[in-house]
Amino acid sequence: MISPPARNFLNSSFVNVQSLRDIEGEPLLEMHADDASSRGLQDRQVVRVFNDRGEYLCRMRVSPRARPGVVNGLGIWWRKLGLAGTNVNQLTSQRLTDLGRAPVFYDCLVEVQAA
Repeated sequence: MISPPARNFLNSSFVNVQSLRDIEGEPLLEMHADDASSRGLQDRQVVRVFNDRGEYLCRMRVSPRARPGVVNGLGIWWRKLGLAGTNVNQLTSQRLTDLGRAPVFYDCLVEVQAA
């Protein structure tokens, strides 16, 4: 999973702006049509995205923006605005890299199933 920012938010400080939330809609997971089909998932279905660190409930959109084998967990949504009070950060590691002590969030293996 990659977690780019939702299109209409510059950063998390703008999630509080109702007009921007209205444009954005809701927290989404974008998935390639082939990946959705192989899991029996339908566009706009609520899914459980999970790994060994946690789980996240959200609506899934079939999207050509998602590459096969990679889901886009659109980020920056506040937890309280997500289904079950969760967001994509439930799935990312808090560890730091050995070299440079940088975050390891760029390596985030997840599985997706119907909620």
